[in-house]
Amino acid sequence: MVKQILRMILCALILIGAANVAVASPEIIEADGVYMMGDNDTLKSARDAARSEAMRSATEQAGVYIESYSETQDYTLTRDEIRTVAAAVLRVLHEDVTPELVGDAWRYRVHLVCSVDTEGIDLKALAENKAELRRLTQERDALQRENDNLRSRPAMPHGAILIPPVPVYGEASRSRAPTPIETIFADVEAMILRGENEHAIADISLLLEDPSITGDARAYAYVLRGRAYYERHANALAQADFTAAERTPHTNSSYPIWRLYQYRGMISYDAGRYEDAVNDLVSAWDASDKTDNDLWMTLRRAERRAEQERRHRERGDGGARSWGVVVVP
Repeated sequence: MVKQILRMILCALILIGAANVAVASPEIIEADGVYMMGDNDTLKSARDAARSEAMRSATEQAGVYIESYSETQDYTLTRDEIRTVAAAVLRVLHEDVTPELVGDAWRYRVHLVCSVDTEGIDLKALAENKAELRRLTQERDALQRENDNLRSRPAMPHGAILIPPVPVYGEASRSRAPTPIETIFADVEAMILRGENEHAIADISLLLEDPSITGDARAYAYVLRGRAYYERHANALAQADFTAAERTPHTNSSYPIWRLYQYRGMISYDAGRYEDAVNDLVSAWDASDKTDNDLWMTLRRAERRAEQERRHRERGDGGARSWGVVVVP
């Protein structure tokens, strides 16, 4: 009889422990946010707005979970306090961004997978310490105001974003308001400078899916995506985009599309095809305003290497040189 009682007590303790583990285990939440890009929005601001919407939805779901958990623990929290706690314990595990072209506007959809782990915060202490909850509430409100200010800020003119005063591609700055296409190009140029080449490729790929983008804009879009591929050392994809830019009917009046020859020449130089490099780099230099020192130095290096290769072919030494050293067998 005593053994049966002990077994019952042990089973009860195991069940209680399991229940506690179940309550304490993280809750997984999935949420979506959607934002239609307006005329004054940049691609980044549209993504941020969609993400903010997804976070708002995730926080609401986390609040429902926190409210249920606090009731089981007999904690007294107001609705606002529950939302504050939910924001504090919410952790983003995975994020997917899906841009879509709807009519003539871009729509960004952000999908979040989040966890809510009550182990990361002492609900009992927070329920008893209203001052700490007020501090968390103030932090949350300050972040919300900052986010609202960023979303309401008008698009910056070309060249005024986080890029050098002289545009990256040698393009003259504009005093007029930028067009939506110019704004996208400015964003992508800044992404490439920051090393965000995956984002740059994704945004330009979306732009190229629009059949209404033609002429100079389409050609330059290929150049920008090719440059992002080049920065990722995906030379085959970069070459394909530079060829597409070259075949797209264009002028160099709106954008420096001639840069395709510079990057294509650099790819040839890296591969040891110095004659090809010179041909492309000369084309780039001739189309430029002759002020790019980096382009000029790259061209001169390629010319020297190509001349060396020609001399080696004429001598038939395969590049070998005689240094007056006698090799004794």
